[in-house]
Amino acid sequence: MRKFVKSCMVATVFAASFSVSGIAQACLSTVAPKHTLALSVRTLQSDMMVAALSCNERDHYNAFAIRFRPEIQKQGGALKSYFKSLHGQNATREINAYVTDLANYAAVRHAENRKSFCGGAASAFTALLEDPNSDIYKIALAYSMRVSPSLKQEIVLAAASGGCDVIARGDMVAADGITILK
Repeated sequence: MRKFVKSCMVATVFAASFSVSGIAQACLSTVAPKHTLALSVRTLQSDMMVAALSCNERDHYNAFAIRFRPEIQKQGGALKSYFKSLHGQNATREINAYVTDLANYAAVRHAENRKSFCGGAASAFTALLEDPNSDIYKIALAYSMRVSPSLKQEIVLAAASGGCDVIARGDMVAADGITILK
């Protein structure tokens, strides 16, 4: 079974490396586990908040927060439910620690390589705000693959099992036709 899953993953990534066509329009946001989607949206939101302050992207962040408020709130609720299922009575403390860790991790990545961090944030803001039909879920999944090794693993496994189009190479990640650069 493991060999089969690994073969599927390799085949999916290999095939995707030749074309970023988006085999299914909403593939990843359909096959990704609910908690992975919620974690990805929160990762994107945290990075965009840090970029607002550290990369002078306040206007873009405000536009993002207003445009995607319903989705951000929905995924915030899903994240709370997920943490409640994991941590019970300690869910509030654990989610607060998690969100703080996300912000700290974003700040460290910014401090280590401002150009890469701000470039990734600018790329995400472009994908989020320039297309009136942009999908926050696809963008959050692609962005999270670029910045979070644990989420990248979850997303690639979901992509392999669902036949989604995903590439993660160097400073570029493309998922379902959404490309996020460094």
